[in-house]
Amino acid sequence: MRIYRFGIAIPLLLAFLACTTYRIEKSETANIRLDSLVTAPSSASVEAIIKPYRDKVNADMTEVLCISSEAMYGGRPESPLTNYCADLTLEEANRFCTAKHPEIKMDVSMINRGGLRIPLPKGEIKTMTMFELMPFENEIVFLKLKGEVMLEFINHLAARGGEGVGGLRFGIKENKAIQPEIGGKPLDTTRSYWLVTSDYIANGGDGSEILSKSSERIDTGIKARDMFIQYFKRMGKEGKTVTAKTDGRIYDAK
Repeated sequence: MRIYRFGIAIPLLLAFLACTTYRIEKSETANIRLDSLVTAPSSASVEAIIKPYRDKVNADMTEVLCISSEAMYGGRPESPLTNYCADLTLEEANRFCTAKHPEIKMDVSMINRGGLRIPLPKGEIKTMTMFELMPFENEIVFLKLKGEVMLEFINHLAARGGEGVGGLRFGIKENKAIQPEIGGKPLDTTRSYWLVTSDYIANGGDGSEILSKSSERIDTGIKARDMFIQYFKRMGKEGKTVTAKTDGRIYDAK
């Protein structure tokens, strides 16, 4: 009988709990800070597991990629930082095309000012600098645009007061682009152009919905940050110093 009663009691208890409504009478919270200042009892076994990974990450992040001759700051309508990053993107995109898509050539690059989170410092440029400059996981995208769509996109850049561009020159008057030139020649609305930018912009970020009208799109799968790291690493190996300037590629036409 005891076994029988116990067997019945369990289902009855579960049914009772399922039908019971509970109310929180009291709750307490506390902030627990987790940063480099937190001290905790050390564990030799845990430390032995973590240390090799920590040492590898620290070594990678503190690697000096190259040297910059000056600090580079961002701004509008153009700036040393945005100009340099846009030119770098255009150059590396065409390097990629030479190897993977020899039938096409990028005409214009666009890097949004808001995606560059810090100035590039004078002196050592390290891997961690790139993670601070570009903390997002944005990827490089190629877009083929008809001339009239490219013009509409350039007008969008003008309305924003300018952005980081390469291969492109235009004036801004009353929030519109004046005399846009691509590759040193006036923009031709009867032909198509290739634009290289981030997936964030290609997907309509910062009001770039016009790019949904692209006639062709190539997702390279290349992280913009990785591309920058490899570029600066190559600069360092070749003993080249990073330098940048403004050149009037975007100007006030008032």
